[in-house]
Amino acid sequence: MDDLKDGADSLLNIILDEIDDIIIIHDSEHTVVWMNRSGLEKFDVTLESITGQGCFTLFGRSRRCDDCPVTSAVRDGRYKSEKIMPRTGEKYKCTTMPLMQDGETKLVVQHLRKA
Repeated sequence: MDDLKDGADSLLNIILDEIDDIIIIHDSEHTVVWMNRSGLEKFDVTLESITGQGCFTLFGRSRRCDDCPVTSAVRDGRYKSEKIMPRTGEKYKCTTMPLMQDGETKLVVQHLRKA
């Protein structure tokens, strides 16, 4: 059974890596757990260098954003906003979705699409 799960996880990563939009998976404490190829290229980071870091570091910050979509998703559920990426000045439509388990937010999926 673990082989099937590992195969499904690998297939999911391959599919998400082919999406041109940025997909970031965070834990509920704003720590980056995974990012797709498009995000790694846009932020010019490696998965190894960003995994375990606070998501705010991607945006050149030393602390959580005041209008953080991850915080909003954890608190209120699905959340949509527009964000300016500081490194490029580009505007992105941002959607965040909490993934719940036993009534608690375990992960937050963030989808950034160029506006």
